[in-house]
Amino acid sequence: MNESSVTLEAHGEEFGGRLATPAEDTDRCVLVVPGAGHGPFGDVFDRFTEAAVDQGVAVARFETWRDHDGLRAKTDAEFEAELDAGVAFLRARGCSTVALVAKSFGGRLALTHRPDVDRQVLWAPAILFGEHDDAPSVTAAELARVTAPVRLLQGTDDEVVSVDTARAIDDHLPTSDLVELPGEDHSFRHDEQRVVEETVAFLSE
Repeated sequence: MNESSVTLEAHGEEFGGRLATPAEDTDRCVLVVPGAGHGPFGDVFDRFTEAAVDQGVAVARFETWRDHDGLRAKTDAEFEAELDAGVAFLRARGCSTVALVAKSFGGRLALTHRPDVDRQVLWAPAILFGEHDDAPSVTAAELARVTAPVRLLQGTDDEVVSVDTARAIDDHLPTSDLVELPGEDHSFRHDEQRVVEETVAFLSE
């Protein structure tokens, strides 16, 4: 696996990151969108990147926030600009297929802001189904507009978002499938290999 340092420019700021590429040229690429306090480097994120590169997929990861304080300091417009810039970064490098692999908060952002990419894998997206005034949510009408095929990976023991929520989202997406992970929590600490295998398999379809 070849990995190089890269820079993302968005809303007047620069963010460091890494681009992992296979030995052979590829036009299939993935942008990883981390959770509020999980990723884009370390544990399951590193294992996924290695597995994806082994299957001929390039993977870009940027650290646009370092902790919860950095997350809270950003506006929705900044989050969206960073996601758009990440997709544009890959398109500019000749990626004709761009997929998102997004965890928790990142999964919410990917689902609601970039439904137009080629494919999405959402790891325990932190969003409720229906209309909720006190928490981030997505409606059936909004989900109906998602054009990308989506795979949801959801732990049955997730303490942040229930598997019932994931089932409701899956039911209302035009093209999706839900993979329930028995005994898995929100951080995917128990069976990283299953998470990686399910993600790479969907990206390779």
